[in-house]
Amino acid sequence: MPGPSYTVIETKYDTVVTPYTSAFLSGPDVTNITLQERCAGDLVDHVRIIYDAIALHDVLNVLDPAHANPPGCTLVLPALGGGSAAL
Repeated sequence: MPGPSYTVIETKYDTVVTPYTSAFLSGPDVTNITLQERCAGDLVDHVRIIYDAIALHDVLNVLDPAHANPPGCTLVLPALGGGSAAL
């Protein structure tokens, strides 16, 4: 019987979870996303990831895979979060 699937979205600039890769899970129904692999200019840190438009776009893609599309990459500075990526 299939179980739930998991998605972890992490930033390599996380200074709380160190090393950042320790946030990742393993298993058959796991997707690990490093924001900088999708958008190199996303410099968001641990605290601001919840406000990051690129991370939020990835969340929407996971919740609605039938309408998933790549995020619009923009420069996101550390400690500012946000970004202007179209959701």
